[in-house]
Amino acid sequence: MAFHRHTSIFLSLLIVLFETGLVKLAEVGYLKDHQNFEIPSVLSYQEAQYKSESSSKQKRLEISSFKTENRKTEKNKEIIKTNTTTPPVKDSLETALYRVKAADDSTCIKLKVDAILSFKYLTKLNEIQDKETFIPTGATVTGDCSDEDKQNLVLRWHSFVLKWYFSKTPGGERWFVPKIELKYDPSDSFFEHIKSSGRSSFTLSSSSSHSNYLFPTPVGKSYKCDREIEVELTSSQTHTVASLFLRDFKVEPFIFKNDEFGPEYMCAATGSGTYRSETAPLIVGSMLAAACLLTISGYAIYRYFNIEKVQYDTME
Repeated sequence: MAFHRHTSIFLSLLIVLFETGLVKLAEVGYLKDHQNFEIPSVLSYQEAQYKSESSSKQKRLEISSFKTENRKTEKNKEIIKTNTTTPPVKDSLETALYRVKAADDSTCIKLKVDAILSFKYLTKLNEIQDKETFIPTGATVTGDCSDEDKQNLVLRWHSFVLKWYFSKTPGGERWFVPKIELKYDPSDSFFEHIKSSGRSSFTLSSSSSHSNYLFPTPVGKSYKCDREIEVELTSSQTHTVASLFLRDFKVEPFIFKNDEFGPEYMCAATGSGTYRSETAPLIVGSMLAAACLLTISGYAIYRYFNIEKVQYDTME
């Protein structure tokens, strides 16, 4: 009996072990067929949840960046749309250098400047509109140096024509700018909503009075100014006014030695560098000299007759 009992227990253990082995073999075979299979656990669940949250955040970031790019694109489209009304003028990041050649191909006028034109004009709604434009570095340059005492330089771009006049003083010791003129076409698309006047062009100019001559400089020297200079351009025939702003400014006409600028003649600390006519000081000085001469002559005559009379009385 005892032998049969031990035998049955032993057989039962063998059966249990055999079944366990079959289960393990089955699991091993399944894993070989499904290598990516993972047994669910708390850690794997957390990792999956973290991956899901990361992907959702990434999607949100992508959507946000997409919206930002859309806004940038729309803004750029708006800027391009507003600028298409006027032909683009290249911003003068570098100072432009313009020169006029004489008949012998030598340089007679040199102008170095970073210039801006600022306009104020009346719109169709009777409002004042402000508009600015750079004078491009690629502007067409012409001029006339045939006269020894008068020269000019002309800059053309789009519908604008800017003309500089240069003259010498009567004695020929100094040169100056008696006038700057700007010719423009009010129908140009640059002047948006401008009030029509029926004319195809207007000319604005600086003051041509003797008391407002610009940039007086000894002949043979270049006028240089590092500060910004403003020159007002007006006309009695239109309400439009303009201001010519000159920065990093250097100019010299009547060049006769070489193609380079002459010694620099620096501008004053303030003001626009105007030239005052020498006629009035000359007249005042002459009057003072004449008055002094008459006073001295009268006193000498008075002394002469007074001394003669005293000597005559003494002799009697």
